[in-house]
Amino acid sequence: MKRLDREDGRKIPYQASVAEMEKFYDRQFDLIKKGNTDLVTLELVMLGKALDFIHMIKKRLGTELDLTERSVGALEEVVDACVRGVMQDNLFTDEYSIAKSMSAYLGVLIISTIGGGWEDTETGMSVNVNGRSANVDDYIERRLLGLSDLKVQTFYSSVKLVK
Repeated sequence: MKRLDREDGRKIPYQASVAEMEKFYDRQFDLIKKGNTDLVTLELVMLGKALDFIHMIKKRLGTELDLTERSVGALEEVVDACVRGVMQDNLFTDEYSIAKSMSAYLGVLIISTIGGGWEDTETGMSVNVNGRSANVDDYIERRLLGLSDLKVQTFYSSVKLVK
């Protein structure tokens, strides 16, 4: 059996199922609570937000999201539900808003299916795929505010073209 070294143990298994990602996140969080604060990374924070979003959408809308391309269409339905006002509360109130969680989910979905990594930019959280930034924060905010009608599938496909 291959033993994981410290770095391998920190690497987020983006190709894993949601359940496996939750187990990974829970293990990392337990280590953080024990004092391993060096495990607190942008990547782990975004994963936590994405997992919370998946659970919230299941509970509030009954929509199943995962980390495969099948969920791109389901995310469009969630965005539409927010725009229609089905989920008005807490859209933009703070760092724990639906918009921030939705952005984290879209970013993790992109990294899981296309590749890339997180970067913190002046305009918000972005996923960098082959040197090109896909600003998921800005995209989600503009969609929820009605400033853009660019579909999730179109945004996702434009990022995928970079690969």
